[in-house]
Amino acid sequence: MHWLSRQFHRHTLLTVLPVLLLLLIIALAAGAPARTRGTDAEALAMMDRAEAFLRQDGVAAAVGAFANRAGPFIDRDLYPMVLDRDGVMLAHGWTPSLNGSDLSDLRDVTGKPFMREVLDAVAGQGHADVTYQWLDPLSGQITRKTLHARRLVLNGQEHTLAVGVYR
Repeated sequence: MHWLSRQFHRHTLLTVLPVLLLLLIIALAAGAPARTRGTDAEALAMMDRAEAFLRQDGVAAAVGAFANRAGPFIDRDLYPMVLDRDGVMLAHGWTPSLNGSDLSDLRDVTGKPFMREVLDAVAGQGHADVTYQWLDPLSGQITRKTLHARRLVLNGQEHTLAVGVYR
């Protein structure tokens, strides 16, 4: 009987341990997305760093600095962008090919003119927090994104500085 009890415990352990290991892996994986996503606080902190950089080095230097994937301005899914007051992209962190493009009429996948909303709010109130639907560069899926933006005056000219947070 003692031998049978030992076999039963061994069989139970061999069955339960893989299940426990699988549950541990699932629990760890569930926490992974949180670490791959920037937060609102991190986006605002990046905007502060980008503003300091722009004030010190100017927009021309930001074109390369913001788009440097190994630099301090791309952190997971966070990146800064600078537009002129008319909505022309001057420096985009993730997609520098947008630089020089007029994005004032840019709409999300639902047709929302989110960039116009950002530009108007920044011009009127000095800041904006606009949520819209956009392609997430990490997942390749359409998801909600909130663009945090503020007015920035450099050499007497108004700009919009923004960092977006994917939800």
